[in-house]
Amino acid sequence: MQNTTRVRVLLGVLSVLMLVVFAAGCGTVSDQTKQEAKKKIEAKKEQVKKEAKKKVEAKAQQAKKEATTLQKQVNAKKQEVKKEIEAGQKDLKNKVDDLKKKVETGQEDLKKKVDDVQKDVNDLQEKVDELLKKVDVQHKQNQ
Repeated sequence: MQNTTRVRVLLGVLSVLMLVVFAAGCGTVSDQTKQEAKKKIEAKKEQVKKEAKKKVEAKAQQAKKEATTLQKQVNAKKQEVKKEIEAGQKDLKNKVDDLKKKVETGQEDLKKKVDDVQKDVNDLQEKVDELLKKVDVQHKQNQ
């Protein structure tokens, strides 16, 4: 009986030792697995960072190209509008010059007509004065 007890105790101690060794071994593997997982996560993190940086740079380049294209379009539109404004101003200046000429011509014509009318009025006044003199002379003769 003593032998069985001893065997049982030895088996118990051996079991406990095996459990301790197994637990220690699993802990090491667990730590090693943790380290590997950590490295994989860090590598993936760096890869994601690089990919994100590349995407951001690509988007920035695309935005820059679009901005440049839009700027060129705006500049072209500015030039077009500027040409249209200049053409409109030139056309307006020509119309103003034509109107000035017409006004000057009209003023000259009006002045000539006024002068002609004034001359006619003066002629009529002279004739009226002559007639009045004749009427006065006749009136004096009749008296």
